[in-house]
Formats: sequence, C-alpha cells, structure tokens
Amino acid sequence: MANHVRDFIKELNKVKDSKNGYELFNDFLTLTAATLYLWKKDKKVEDEYLSVSKHYTKEELLKFGKLFDITIDALTENQEQDFLGDVFQFGEYNNGEKGQFFTPYYLSRFMAESLIGKEKKDQIFRLTEPSCGSGAMMIAAANVLKRRGFNYQVDSFFVGIDIDARCARMAYIQCSLLSIPAVIVCGNALTNEVFWERETFMFFMTGMRYRLKAEDLILEREKEMSKKSGNEEMVTIPEQTLIKEIKLPPARKQGELF
Repeated sequence: MANHVRDFIKELNKVKDSKNGYELFNDFLTLTAATLYLWKKDKKVEDEYLSVSKHYTKEELLKFGKLFDITIDALTENQEQDFLGDVFQFGEYNNGEKGQFFTPYYLSRFMAESLIGKEKKDQIFRLTEPSCGSGAMMIAAANVLKRRGFNYQVDSFFVGIDIDARCARMAYIQCSLLSIPAVIVCGNALTNEVFWERETFMFFMTGMRYRLKAEDLILEREKEMSKKSGNEEMVTIPEQTLIKEIKLPPARKQGELF
C-alpha cells in the first residue's frame, strides 16, 4: 500500500467518530466532486453539496479538505496511478459481495499501450469507457498519449460512464485534477439511462464541444468529396473554407453525450 493511500485512509477515519469509513468516503466523493464542478454553477450540484456538508462541523469539513490535499499531492507526485481506486479497494469501501473489483492500474496501462495506435496530431483523440470505475483506463490512456508526445490536456476527449455514482465521482475527480477534457456520466451504458453527467473544467477551457462539432463537419465533408471524386484516398479540405459554416452548437441536453 502506497504512503499516500495509507495516509488518506488514516485521516479519513479521523473525520467523524459517528460515521464509518464507507460513509465518510462516500461523503468525501460527493463534496469534492461538487466542489470541482462549482465553475458550472449548477444548483442541483450545489444543493447536493449542502445536503452532505450540513451534517459536519466546520472543523470536520476542514478535515475533508486535508483529504483533498492528499489526493492532489498523490497525483502530482505520481500521475501513473489510480489513486482513488486504490483507496477504494484498500479501504474496503467497495461492494465486494456484488463483485465490485477494479482492474489494477498496471493492467489498464498495458491495455492502453496495446490498443492505442499512432494518433494523428491534427485530430482530437476520442475514447469512451462504458464501465469506467474510478477512471483507471482513462488515466492510463492519457499517460500513454503524453509519453508519445500527444497533448492529451488539449487534444483529447474522454467519456466515462458508470452506473455507480461513487465510481463516476472518483473518475470525475481524477480526470479534473489531471486536466483531462472529459464528460463523466453516472448512468447505464446498456440501457442509455442517464442519472447525471458532468464535464471537467478542461472540457470547457479547450472549447471541446465546438471543436468536436467542427471536426465532425470537416471529416464529413471530406468523405463526401472523396466519394464524388472517386478517390479512395481522403480529400483534405482546408479548415478555413468551412469555418463560416460552423456555428457554435447549443448546450447539450441531458443525456446527450456528444
């Protein structure tokens, strides 16, 4: 067990004597994920924060702040890890009776290395993880892109989906702290049912919604021109020739991932 994981679990158990570690970890995730989404000014998320924070004193809330500091320090010192996933497992906050176990990070890294090909640096790298857990696969993919000289913080877009709200919040927190442009969805990937979804601040800062729409339009036009010309090779259209046709899309509706 890594030192930061041990420190986190130790400090978590000091927050409030009347609550067990399972409850405290859930509350930490709710408070931290809501705090990282304050830039959006979403009243539902603000109410969610208040519904949890009212059960703690000011001193106890400051202890949650210390846990957030440990999380930041852990991911700053070593980005190649699923920190909150390790806390979840080693602290035994998972639902083992229902078979809830996470893929070890080293396996996520191996899969990312094996599956991610040579990415075009003039296109946005896209990844969808329909059962994202705490975000290990997304973190591993980001690190693979980084090692290969691809700026994942600007030119990638990840979608993480999980039916467990705790997992979705862990993924949201870690993707936010690692500056990954992402949309995290708490929902059922099999039935397309969405309970809630949140985009990271880097998704907003990189103008990702606009860029995805623009890139899709350009690729669609290139395919059309290639078919008309009868060429097997894709015909490349200069971006400036299409820019007048691209309008900023409206904000996504609930349940719309792209």
